[in-house]
Amino acid sequence: MNDMRQELIQTRGSATFAFDAEVSIELAPAQARTFAPPADCFPLGSRVFLTHLPGKPEALQIEAARRIKELGFVPVPHLGARNFNSEQDYVDLATAHSRNGISEALFLGGNPALFPGPLGEATQLLAHPVVKDSAIRTAFVAGYPEGHPSIVEAVLTDALRRKLEICAERSLEARVVSQFAFDGDMIAAWASSLHTAHPGLPVHVGLAGVTSLTKLIRFAMMCGVGPSIAALRRSASGLFNIVADRNPAEILQTMAASYPAPTAPLHLHFFPFGGWEKTLAWFADYREACWLRVNER
Repeated sequence: MNDMRQELIQTRGSATFAFDAEVSIELAPAQARTFAPPADCFPLGSRVFLTHLPGKPEALQIEAARRIKELGFVPVPHLGARNFNSEQDYVDLATAHSRNGISEALFLGGNPALFPGPLGEATQLLAHPVVKDSAIRTAFVAGYPEGHPSIVEAVLTDALRRKLEICAERSLEARVVSQFAFDGDMIAAWASSLHTAHPGLPVHVGLAGVTSLTKLIRFAMMCGVGPSIAALRRSASGLFNIVADRNPAEILQTMAASYPAPTAPLHLHFFPFGGWEKTLAWFADYREACWLRVNER
């Protein structure tokens, strides 16, 4: 057993949580071409989210979703309202995915304050007739453990309520997947509050994958992650801490201590800024160590 696994076994906190949770990962469509994880790192049937990047041909996402499905995973394409130049562009993309048997999608508003088309919110995508007639039966919507940098909390709460209502009206299974954050207590409190407000709602917690501290801080600033970035900055003293890879083990342990018995499904979603190989290999070791720790009790 290597040193990392031995260290994990001796660490208290996240054993059962990490072992039981479903795991998903997020890729850009171009990354799907070389995505071939070992089964012991990422089981068949796991979800692979595919970003919807402005300015990129949507055919790339269509092909990526088809390949991910052929590999035996569940593709979850992002559908960003503000990335569509027209309503017909949205209809065409949703129809193409439906034709390929894609049954899950993440419905987003998107980030640009200025956008070219008539669609600006996830609720417009969910309520559109194309969804009702599509193969999509599971609808992910976005969650923000730290809040949104440009949307007040009351508006976020009301928007989530409306999205869940539309899903119920359309007989869609609703799930929440969150932006990544670095404060385990904050993430746990946010997940717990969602489970209280919406009993039974599956929540997929966003976590930054294994990468360097400098990359984490850069991506956090780009994505508008706010309060918990201070925890990263505090750990930036010393050259080794800056260049060494970081992993989310401490966040998982804090989450498990703060919310040890989730009242509804709580899963893990990785943003692999340092590459999907590194993140999935780390989590496979982490999960195995947690399993060993549970069975040594």
